[in-house]
Amino acid sequence: MATANESRVHIVLVPGFGGFDALGQLEYYSGVTPLFRTWQAARTPGGRRAVLHYFDNLPTAGVRARADRLKRYLATRFARGEFLPDDTLALVGHSTGGLDIRRAVLDLARPGAAPIAVDGPHGASFTVDPADLVRMVKRLVFLSVPQRGTNIANWVQSYRVQREVVVAQLRASVLAAQVSLVEKVQSWLATRVASATGSDLLLAVQDALAEADERRWTLRDRTPSRIAAAHEAAAELALWLRHIASDFSAIDDLACRQRAENSPSPAHASAEQRHDEVTLWKDHGIETRSYATIGRRPFAFAAGSQAPAWELFNPRTWPNLTEETAEAQQMDFVYRTCYRACAGGPFQISRPAAATALQGNRKQTVEVWDNDGIVNTASMLWPDGDRTILVDGDHGDIIGHYRLLPATPPSARKFHTYDLLRSVPEREADKFAHAFEQVWSGIFDFAVS
Repeated sequence: MATANESRVHIVLVPGFGGFDALGQLEYYSGVTPLFRTWQAARTPGGRRAVLHYFDNLPTAGVRARADRLKRYLATRFARGEFLPDDTLALVGHSTGGLDIRRAVLDLARPGAAPIAVDGPHGASFTVDPADLVRMVKRLVFLSVPQRGTNIANWVQSYRVQREVVVAQLRASVLAAQVSLVEKVQSWLATRVASATGSDLLLAVQDALAEADERRWTLRDRTPSRIAAAHEAAAELALWLRHIASDFSAIDDLACRQRAENSPSPAHASAEQRHDEVTLWKDHGIETRSYATIGRRPFAFAAGSQAPAWELFNPRTWPNLTEETAEAQQMDFVYRTCYRACAGGPFQISRPAAATALQGNRKQTVEVWDNDGIVNTASMLWPDGDRTILVDGDHGDIIGHYRLLPATPPSARKFHTYDLLRSVPEREADKFAHAFEQVWSGIFDFAVS
C-alpha cells in the first residue's frame, strides 16, 4: 500500500454535452495540460503527486448511461492498479459532466450498491467494491453545470425533427469525406448575417471533416501514418455522430421541467434530495467548488422578470429584433442565437441570485435570463450559492475555447483551438487568458488541498 508521501491525487476531467476527450486533434479541454504542467512544477515539487486524466464519455446519452460509463472508467483504473487505495480523486465536470459526476457519486455511495465488474469475459473476472471508489473521492469541481437544468434543452426538445435532419446530413458528410454541408450552411448564413460566415463553430466542423479526408493530402504527402490518422479521425467522428443519432436523451435530463417521475438526472432533484446529497458529501469528507460562467448580454430584457421564449418560426421573437447595443453585432451569430434560445423558457429562480466575480472579487447580481450561451447562469449557483465563483465568459471559454489558434503542422486542420461561441469580438479574445489561468490554477490547488 502506498505511503502518505507516495499517495497521489488523480484529477479526472469529465466532459459535458458532446462527451469526448478528443475528436482527431480537437480537444474538449483545450490548453489545460500545459497549465497543469506549469502549475505542477511550481506547486508540488517533492510533494504529493498529482496526475491529470481525461475521460471520454458518450456524447448525448442520458445522465444514467454517462454516469455508468464514468463508474466503469474509475473501477477499471482501480482494478489495474492505476488508482491505489490511499490515492484520492478530484472529479472535475464541465456542463453535463457535472451532473454525471453527481449521479455517479450518488450511485457509488448508495447502501448495497452492486460491485462493478471489469476486465473479463462478460465483465465477470474482477469486481470493484463501490465503497472503495467513493472513499477515494475527496473533491468535486463544477464548471458551468446546469444544476437545475437549462432553457436551451427545452428549446432543442421543441425542434426534434430539425435536429435529426442536421445530424443525418453531418453523418452523410463524414461518410463521403466532404464538406458540402458546411459550405451550404455558410452560404445560407451569408445571405442573412454577414458576420456569421466566419463562425469558429463552422470552422471547427469544416476542419473535422477535412481531417477525416485522406484525399486532402497531396501524393507526395500521403504517408502511411497520415493516411492512418485520417482513417482514425473519420472513424472517431462517424462513431461520435452515430452515438448522437441513436441516443439524444441527455436533452430530457437537462430540461428544466421534469418529464417523468423518478428522473435519474440530478438537475431534477427536489429540495429534500439536494439536502440529502450535500449531507452525503459531508459524511464522506467530500468538498465542492463551483464556477459559473456569465456571457455578455447581447439583448435587453427586463430586470427581475422572465425573458420571452424564442419561437423559431415566429419572426417577432427572433434574436436580431431585440439586440441591446451595437456591440452585439460584433458577437458571433452562433453565440447570439444560443444566448437567445437559453434566455427565455421555463427556468425560474425564487429570489434574486448573486455570486462573487472572479474578475474584481465583487458581488454581482445574476438575472434569471443571464446565461453563457448554453446554460442559465443562475442554474450553476449550487451547491455553493453566493459563494460560487462567477467568471465573465461563455460556455466554451472556461474549457479553453476562447481564441482561434492555428494547428501544428503537419495537419489537415487549419486550426487547433476555436472560440466556439465568440461572445466577445475577436480582438478581445486574448483578454480571457488570465482568467483561464486563474480558474485552472485554482482547480489544481483545490484538488490537492
